[in-house]
Amino acid sequence: MRVYLNVEMANPYYLPRIRRTIRSFRSYDAEREGFERMLAERRMTRGEFCLNTWIDFETDEEMYDYLAKVHAYLFLDAEEVPIPPD
Repeated sequence: MRVYLNVEMANPYYLPRIRRTIRSFRSYDAEREGFERMLAERRMTRGEFCLNTWIDFETDEEMYDYLAKVHAYLFLDAEEVPIPPD
């Protein structure tokens, strides 16, 4: 998360590169499963996410909506590149 979802890398310019990089990992399935587990369990708070990425959300729900879009983009071939809040 710190590497791939920080405020600089979350820029729509970089996410296509991140998608290609993640898909080249031998551990691609583990990466996808870990992301899905994080979304399902919802243990992370927006404060914890901000400490790791420098991206701040108004609510946990807003953060998880964004992360679901990131997951769809990185792993499910969604066309729309998610944009984090300013």
